[in-house]
Amino acid sequence: MCVGAKVNARIKRLVFGTTEPKAGAIVSADRVLENAFFNHSIDVHQGVLAEQCRAVISGFFSRKRSQVNVQKP
Repeated sequence: MCVGAKVNARIKRLVFGTTEPKAGAIVSADRVLENAFFNHSIDVHQGVLAEQCRAVISGFFSRKRSQVNVQKP
């Protein structure tokens, strides 16, 4: 979800499993909440079941890549 949407919705706490080092906006690449001026702050809790979340996400994208490779001529 867009960081701006979280701020505008006045979300108080964000809990997530794993980071996305290349494109993450909360604690990874951009750190938007730290580097921007907002009139609302969000309590961020990361790493909840991190290894399990990472495995689920990696498996999902691995399957997606294999489907694309099969469909290409």
